Amino acid sequence: MNIKLKICSLAIASIIAAMVINFNPIVFGQSNATNQTGSNMTSTTSNSTASNGGNSSQGNVHLGLAMKALQSGDKNGALMHMNEGDKTLTGAAKMHLDEAIKVLQSGDTQGALMHLQLAQKNQ
Repeated sequence: MNIKLKICSLAIASIIAAMVINFNPIVFGQSNATNQTGSNMTSTTSNSTASNGGNSSQGNVHLGLAMKALQSGDKNGALMHMNEGDKTLTGAAKMHLDEAIKVLQSGDTQGALMHLQLAQKNQ
């Protein structure tokens, strides 16, 4: 075999090996941090779901964002976050959130803030 053919073959083999490593790192013993993080996140969500009947951290985020929206005078934004939070909360937290939605729709911003605070405490 001549030297040019050997170099070309070696270059092609190197490219193929690099592609295999990039597409399937487990074959070569490298960890895949993206998949591990995804598994951990799923695991965390599952634990949260089991303990509260819903994704309480997501509901808590929406409660906080609803409070910020109300404090800045954005009633529509607050209602949007309240409705999103209502999908994941359960128990007393959901009851207070439902009350917050009702009183905000009737125009009572302070009452809505009070019920949002109670919803956060009952998470």
